[in-house]
Amino acid sequence: MPHRKRILLSDDNEGFSTLLLESLHEHGGFHVLHAREEHEVMETIQCHKPHILLLDDMLPHKGGLHVLRQLRERGHRLSTILMTVLPTQKIVRDATELGASYVFPKPFSSQAMIEKIQELLKRAPPTKH
Repeated sequence: MPHRKRILLSDDNEGFSTLLLESLHEHGGFHVLHAREEHEVMETIQCHKPHILLLDDMLPHKGGLHVLRQLRERGHRLSTILMTVLPTQKIVRDATELGASYVFPKPFSSQAMIEKIQELLKRAPPTKH
């Protein structure tokens, strides 16, 4: 049986996170990790080496774009989907410049997210973990 792909979900909204986490696991077949704050994101990436990061742009303190910037400055090239309730041109531009693979407007269906993750995994080169 192949290893399930690891997805790191970083969002501080418990209700949203629980629903998405369960759907990604049950319907997408992914192993889903969860981080609520910036330091948890960094630690989880270091320890578990996820294949994809689902990153909320409105995390507490400094926000998702700051986390994405920190990841890039540290040399991480992790495929990232930035989730946002405000997909303004500036957020889309900034996220793209920082290397986000997609900007995904909230709300969205979990099936749409699963399809986007699967598409991204097909494009991504194989990684060693």
